[in-house]
Amino acid sequence: MNRSSKISFLVILLLFFSCRKDFERPNWDVDLLAPLVKTSLTLDNLLPDSVLVTNPDTSLKIVYQTSLFDIDMDSIFRIPDTNITEIFSFPISTFPSPGDAFYGTNKETTLGVSNGVQLNLALVESGRIELEIWSEIKEKVIITYTIPIATKNGDTLILQELIPAGTTSQAGYFTTSIDISGYELDLTGISKTKVNTFVTRADGRLDTLAAGPVLVQAGEKITISNKLIDVVPSYVRGYFGNQQYHFGPETTDFNAFSRILAGTLNLNQVDVNLSFENGIGVDAQITLNQLAATNTKNASTISLTHPIIGNSLNINRALQTFSVPEVNYTYLNTLISTSNSNIDQLIEIFPNQLLFDINLHINPFGNLSGNNDFVFKKHPLKANLNVEFPLSIIANNLTLVDTIGIDLDKESSSGQILNGDLVLFADNGFPFNATISLQLFDAFNQPLSIISSPSKIEAAPLNSNLRVTSKQASILRFSLTNSTINDLYNAKKIAIKVSFTTTGQPQFVKIYEGYNLDLKIVGDFTYNVNLK
Repeated sequence: MNRSSKISFLVILLLFFSCRKDFERPNWDVDLLAPLVKTSLTLDNLLPDSVLVTNPDTSLKIVYQTSLFDIDMDSIFRIPDTNITEIFSFPISTFPSPGDAFYGTNKETTLGVSNGVQLNLALVESGRIELEIWSEIKEKVIITYTIPIATKNGDTLILQELIPAGTTSQAGYFTTSIDISGYELDLTGISKTKVNTFVTRADGRLDTLAAGPVLVQAGEKITISNKLIDVVPSYVRGYFGNQQYHFGPETTDFNAFSRILAGTLNLNQVDVNLSFENGIGVDAQITLNQLAATNTKNASTISLTHPIIGNSLNINRALQTFSVPEVNYTYLNTLISTSNSNIDQLIEIFPNQLLFDINLHINPFGNLSGNNDFVFKKHPLKANLNVEFPLSIIANNLTLVDTIGIDLDKESSSGQILNGDLVLFADNGFPFNATISLQLFDAFNQPLSIISSPSKIEAAPLNSNLRVTSKQASILRFSLTNSTINDLYNAKKIAIKVSFTTTGQPQFVKIYEGYNLDLKIVGDFTYNVNLK
C-alpha cells in the first residue's frame, strides 16, 4: 500500500469510528509525511545586507566603511571657564552729584586656552556670562558694562543696570545672566596685537534721580564679577601650534563577516582606500605605524605590509571660502590592493576587529599661515578606511547558521511518533556544494541533539562564464533515534548549519544577486494514532 492509499484509508477509518462512540478506542500505526520547516537562505544570511552592493552585471561586491579617527575643534583646544573680577575702591572721600561719572576703566584678561593655541577670533555657538555687581555706595548707581570685543549683527554687547544702594551693613547687589550665543569675539586685545585676550569695560555714575550729592567715603568699593561659562565656538581663527596626536594602538569593530562561523575564503581582488579628509585650516602630517586585522574568535592577527607603513604623508590645509559651503576640503587617498600589499590575507581571516596605530602632526612646518589657521566645529580632519571587493571567491567549508522555530505537541492525545527520518529537500541556486547538519534547541536555548546526513547538497550547474544556469535539487535523509525523537518533541528551534564549498576550483566564482538556497524539512514518520 502506498502512502496516499494509507492516508485515504486513515481518513475513512476516522469517519467510521467517529460515528461509533460505544466502541473501544481504536489504536494503530501509520506512515505519515509531515512538513516541519521551510526556509530560504540568501547571501544576506552569510553577510550583512548593509555591506552588499550590486554591480551593473548583477554580480555582488562588499563595500564596507569605517572611521579610524576624527580631529575636531574639541581635540585642538578648549576655552576654559574664566572668572573676571574688577574692584574699584574710591581712593579719597568725595561728593558726586546726580549723574556724575566716578568710575571708568578697561580690563584685559588672558583666557587660558588649552594646548597653547593662540586665538585671535572666535564665533560663539553657545555660552553665557554670569554677571554679579556689588556696590557699597549709599545711593543707587548706574553701571554700564561693555564687552567691546563682542559684536552681534554689528552691535556691541552693552549692559546698563541700576544697582541698589548699599547700607552700612550690606552692599547693594545685582546679578544677571547674558547669553553670548552668536557673538563674534575679537581676541586681539585693545592694541589689536594680542591673542586669547578678553576685554571688558565698566563705567559708573551716580543715579540721575538721586536727591543730591552723596558722600562716598574713601575705601568704599564697587565689585564686578564676570564669569565666562561653557563657551563653545562654532568657528575660530589663530595659530593652533605645532601639536602632535597619537591614535593607538586602537581597535575598531569590523562586522562584515559577523555571520560566518568557520571555513576559508580566497578572494580574487581586494581594494582598500585609506582616505584622509581635512576640513581644518592647518597643514598635517600623517604616519600609519600599523594596520592589522584580528579575528578574536580564533585569536588570529595579520598586519598589513605596504609602503605606507611607517612613512609620513603630507596633507594640505583646507581653504576657507567665505561662502557656502564654508570650507573646501583637501584629500589624501592611498590605495591598498592585492597587487601592492597582503590586504587579501587580512580580509580572508574574517576579522571582527581592525587594529591601527597612527601619528598625526599638525603644522609640522610651523606658523605658515601667519596666525590664520582656522577650524569650524562641524568640519573635522578625519581618517576613513573603505574596503571593497567583488564576491569573486574560492570558498572551502564556509559555514553559516540559520535558526527556525519549531513546536511539536508532545502531549497530543491523537498519537505519537514511533520512529522515522527527517528528509531535507534542497533547491540550490548557489555555485556551492554544501554539507548540512541540524541542531535542536529547547525553550531555554539549550542545545539538544545534533542530526547529520552523510549526503551533501549538490551545487547548481554553471555555464562557461561560471554563472548559475538553474537550480539543483537534492534530497538528504537524517536518521532519527529514540533519543532524537524525544529531543524533537522538546525542541523549540532548529539551527540549520550549512557549510559551502565552491565548485569550479581553482577558478574564482562570482556571486550574483538572486542566488538562494531553498530548504524544506519534512518528517517521514511512523506514527501511532489514538482515537478518542
